Amino acid sequence: MKKNRTKLLSLLLVMLFIFFAVASGSDDSTEESKDQGTETVATTAPADDGAIGDYAVEIVACRLSKDYEGKDVAIITYSFTNVSAEDPASFMFAFDDAVYQNGIECEAAIMLGDDSYDESNQLKEIKAGATLEVECAYVLNDTTTDVEVEVSELISFDNTVITKTFVIAE
Repeated sequence: MKKNRTKLLSLLLVMLFIFFAVASGSDDSTEESKDQGTETVATTAPADDGAIGDYAVEIVACRLSKDYEGKDVAIITYSFTNVSAEDPASFMFAFDDAVYQNGIECEAAIMLGDDSYDESNQLKEIKAGATLEVECAYVLNDTTTDVEVEVSELISFDNTVITKTFVIAE
C-alpha cells in the first residue's frame, strides 16, 4: 500500500513538473479588449486584433432563435484564426466562451430545427493562418437584457479576455 502511494505521488509530481515547464512559455499579458455592439446582428470589429495566445478571435454577431424546446436562444458568431506556426487547432479546444445576462451565465443550447445554425465548425481543426466562422448557441434568461459575451484561452496563465455586449431588447 505504501509503495502504491509513493508511486502515485511520484507520478503526480512528474505531471506537475511537466505542466509547469510547458506553462512557463506562455505570455503574461493582462490586456483586456472591449467593444460594444448595439444591434442583434451587430458586426463591428473589436478594438484590437483579438489575439489570445496562439489564436485570434473576433466576436462577430448575435442573432436570436429558438431551441428544440422553444426556449429563446442567442446564437453567437465568432471568427477564429490560428495564428500559430504549430499544430492545427479547433475553437472548442482553444477557447473558453461564455454568455452572461445580468451577470448570470447562460447555459449551452441544444439546437434542433434551426437549419441556419451550424455547430459543426466548433470542432473543426484549422492550420496556421486559416480562419473559420464558428457559431455557438446559448439559452437566454430573458429577451430584454443585454447579452455579454466573453472569450478567453481555454488553457493559459494569461488573463486576456475578449468581450462584447449585444443589445437584444425586442
